[in-house]
Amino acid sequence: MKASYIGYETVSLPISIDGDLTQNIILNTDPKWLTEVVIEGKRSIRNIDKTSYTFTNNQIKKAKDGRELIATLPNLHVDKSTNALSTINGKSIIILINGIKATNDDLKIIPADKIKNVELYDVPPMRYINDAENVVNIRTKSLDTGWSGNTYTTLGQMFSNASLALSYIKGDNKFTFHYGTHINMKRNIEDLETGRYNYQISDDNYVYDYIRKSQSWGYQHNVGFTYSRSKESNYDFQIKAFINTSNGKLNADKTIAFMQNEFQEERIGSLKDHTKSIVPTLDIYYSKILPKNNSITFNLVGSYFDNEQQTHSAETGSTGFDDSMLINNQKKTLISEFIYDHKFSNANLSIGYRGHYNYLTNELTNSISADSHKERINTKRHYAYGEISGKLKPFMYRVSLGINYDTQLEENGFHNFTFIPMIMAGYNINDANSLRITYNSNTQMPDMLQMSDARILIMNNFYQTGNKNLQNSHFQSWGLNYDLYLKNFSLSASLFYDYTNNSLFDLYKYGDNCVLFQTGNAKKDIRRGGEFNINYTPWEFLRIGGSMGSYQQVFQPSKEMNSFSYWSYPISIYLSAYYKNLSIDVFQKLGGTFLSGLYKTGIEKISYISIGYTYKKVNLGLQCFFPFIKDKYSNKTIPSSIVYHKTDYHLRRKDHAFALSLSWNFDSGKKKASIQQNTENYDYDSGLFKIK
Repeated sequence: MKASYIGYETVSLPISIDGDLTQNIILNTDPKWLTEVVIEGKRSIRNIDKTSYTFTNNQIKKAKDGRELIATLPNLHVDKSTNALSTINGKSIIILINGIKATNDDLKIIPADKIKNVELYDVPPMRYINDAENVVNIRTKSLDTGWSGNTYTTLGQMFSNASLALSYIKGDNKFTFHYGTHINMKRNIEDLETGRYNYQISDDNYVYDYIRKSQSWGYQHNVGFTYSRSKESNYDFQIKAFINTSNGKLNADKTIAFMQNEFQEERIGSLKDHTKSIVPTLDIYYSKILPKNNSITFNLVGSYFDNEQQTHSAETGSTGFDDSMLINNQKKTLISEFIYDHKFSNANLSIGYRGHYNYLTNELTNSISADSHKERINTKRHYAYGEISGKLKPFMYRVSLGINYDTQLEENGFHNFTFIPMIMAGYNINDANSLRITYNSNTQMPDMLQMSDARILIMNNFYQTGNKNLQNSHFQSWGLNYDLYLKNFSLSASLFYDYTNNSLFDLYKYGDNCVLFQTGNAKKDIRRGGEFNINYTPWEFLRIGGSMGSYQQVFQPSKEMNSFSYWSYPISIYLSAYYKNLSIDVFQKLGGTFLSGLYKTGIEKISYISIGYTYKKVNLGLQCFFPFIKDKYSNKTIPSSIVYHKTDYHLRRKDHAFALSLSWNFDSGKKKASIQQNTENYDYDSGLFKIK
């Protein structure tokens, strides 16, 4: 007979049974079980293009919702100026929940304890390569059947926000409603811009000095409804309908010192710009799991952009003007995508196709022409790709081959085939260190109105217009990356070399006795340098993060012009701390200027301190924006520009601006799995003119 129990020594006794038997057994404590046993596993796993993370019970307990938990990952935080999950180094990001594109509101209504793990891509999958620089895919446990939701509101001097997200699950069906609004407040404090134009037309020399004071305000609303039906390990179906509306206003007044050769005069200028836009969108998705580790996915997205823009600009003086402009344009876009996936034992294979179709009709009326200017612009993009990725013990790899067929169908349009391969190879030195080399490429289509031949008056003899001869650009990048992941410290360092053929940039060129401001294709555009990001948690209550870059840009507008180079040093610093129910977040972005086409462009700074108090699932926050510095930056043209233009901006409405926020999360019900969508498609080119 053997008797055993956890924490005690096992006892074995020989037993002889002859009739009834009574036997007392005494177990002695086992010394090796006197203390607790702690088993620690890796909470981050490095793959060739992503890192997978899990969370401790303590991290989950302290996060009031899913978004707050995700924001503790390296290089991520909640930007209090936008109330959005963002990267510390400022790179663009896409949020996915179980593979489907999601909003911050979608993430906030997921309880922290329902998050299974997170995949953080620093090199997006092939299907997202043109859409963002980082992808965050949150995988959840079975969500709750019943109600869940989030409400959030911010009341501030600079802006106010409000949002409501509500979800209900019953059986295999899920219904979600969301509404959000963002209001830019009209403040009495005016932004200040001082600048100078210096240029020549024919034999005349011009100097245009100005001081501009401006106010901008407006609102955006978005409302949507989603229905999804999910059969676990079988199929997912989802239909989503939403509508976005925006209304923006800009008022600006200028005092001008104008000089033409020896002639001088003082002028007064004014600008009033009012834009209205409404964008309904329908998104249909279906995914089916097939036998033998196969799956297929279909996605169809249709959007309609209806825009109206009214602008009035005037300027006194001997060559003054008074121009009223009305633009009406409608843009229809259709995106269709098909994906086939197969999982091998140590690799994943994806084959996909995406078609993107754009149709723009534009009508413009202003003082330049007696008749309204009407035009149509149609573009198409066909994108096919194949991709395989996996591991071979310590080695990691990812190989993709894609092809883009970009077309502009009007007169003087283009039909361009571009191969866009990607090759990545990596080596896990040990559990904490890894090394990767990368090569990837993609193309960029011009915006619809960058190809428009409509002409807008900026000032006398100056016009903004499009360029029908534009070509798409081709971006290629080579990189070497080193990653270090320790228990309380992580570091990511990279060296890169980027080359863009036919890079799109804004330029000045001579027209018929005038200067035109339009988009062109550059002869050379090179960016090379290094960057590193750190995340350090010295104590459980404190987190410090930061990003620093050092890179050189080399730019040549055309083969007739000389090239120009410039160094940039962007820096971002982040600190987060908490004590019991109190929290504090500090963020500061610095970095001077970077080269953007013909301009050395100032980096618009971000600076804030946020203090929060949480009681159960209610959070009260107080933010102060630009508490220590002022949002000032400058732009200046490079020597290759035929127009010298320098501006100094001071966004005075942001200085020491305060905001008060309140949020509440709730959830209830039984367990139910969530849909797992594998695509994300949306058209971000609204078709609106950007008035300079």
